[in-house]
Amino acid sequence: MAYGSVTDAQVHEWLKDIAESGWISLHFDTPALGGELHNELDGGGYQRFKMIWSPPTNRAIWSMVDARFTGLLATKITFFGVWNMKGTGTVDNPARLMAYAELPEPVVVLNGKGYVLHQGDVAISFG
Repeated sequence: MAYGSVTDAQVHEWLKDIAESGWISLHFDTPALGGELHNELDGGGYQRFKMIWSPPTNRAIWSMVDARFTGLLATKITFFGVWNMKGTGTVDNPARLMAYAELPEPVVVLNGKGYVLHQGDVAISFG
C-alpha cells in the first residue's frame, strides 16, 4: 500500500474556506449521525454563531473570539460543529457540516442559561 500527503498550500485553502464561512453549532449527540438537523440544539434563543477565525498557520486555524450561546433550552451539550452557513439552507444549496468535535466533557445547560466556547478553545487542524 502506498501512502501520500496533501500539500500545505491545499490544506490552507481548505482552512480558508472553513474560516470564511464557519458557523459554530452545538449538538446533543454526534452531528455525523443525526440526519437533517444533525442532533443540533433547537429552540429558545439558540442560533449558530459566526466565528472569526485566525489565518491558517501550520495547517491549523483557531477561534479568535468567544462563541456565546444564550437563552438555551434545558439540554446536555456533547459536540460542536462548524457549518458553511447560519441556517439549514435550501434543497438546491443545503448547509454543509465541515468539521465537528466532541467536547471534553458533556455540559448540562439549565433552561434559559447559556454556554460559551472561549477564544482559542476551538481549533481545526490537519496532521
